[in-house]
Amino acid sequence: MNDDIARLIATIDDSPDPSHGDLTPSVQSDNQWTRLRAQRVLERATRAWVRERTPERPMTRKADYAWVELWQRNGNYDWEAPAEARTAAVARWQSWLADKQ
Repeated sequence: MNDDIARLIATIDDSPDPSHGDLTPSVQSDNQWTRLRAQRVLERATRAWVRERTPERPMTRKADYAWVELWQRNGNYDWEAPAEARTAAVARWQSWLADKQ
């Protein structure tokens, strides 16, 4: 594991923002590789979530289509997008996650 990623994981709960308990310095990264890796985690976690909830007949792609719809509905997070677009997508995903709890 990359040393930077290991450091971020080790400090994920350190020094939360008093106004936003879900944000810590480790989740606020401007590094493009960190954003890309975060996107991959989000993609895989949400794909697994959709697959668990989408009964599928053999040889169909129902779960894949359901995931694409979810991804689009929540802002198509793109690690290369401008900061404003990423921020808007993150807010949509946070709202979606809050609804699932």
